[in-house]
Amino acid sequence: MMITLVVDGIMTHRVQGLLRSYGVQTLGVDNGRDAVDLIAFGVKFDLIIIEKTLPVLNGLDVTRQIREMGVRCKMLGVTACSGESERQAFLAAGVDVFIE
Repeated sequence: MMITLVVDGIMTHRVQGLLRSYGVQTLGVDNGRDAVDLIAFGVKFDLIIIEKTLPVLNGLDVTRQIREMGVRCKMLGVTACSGESERQAFLAAGVDVFIE
């Protein structure tokens, strides 16, 4: 079974509900620090969906820190406001895919 971490300050529960309707097991956190702490504690995920704008620690910094810890699972970066510079920044931080 696929286990997905949803890191989104505002839409965590909505995204989790959508994924669960497709049979995906999810865990959600609403700030970047909690995501980093989960990974540091050793929790493993198949996919991490991460919003760019987060409380405490933004999505770019969270992505970099998770990748620096050696995590190689797929990461999907999302944001409501996007441009080419945002896409490039998220990809450079370490997400595999970026969607608006």
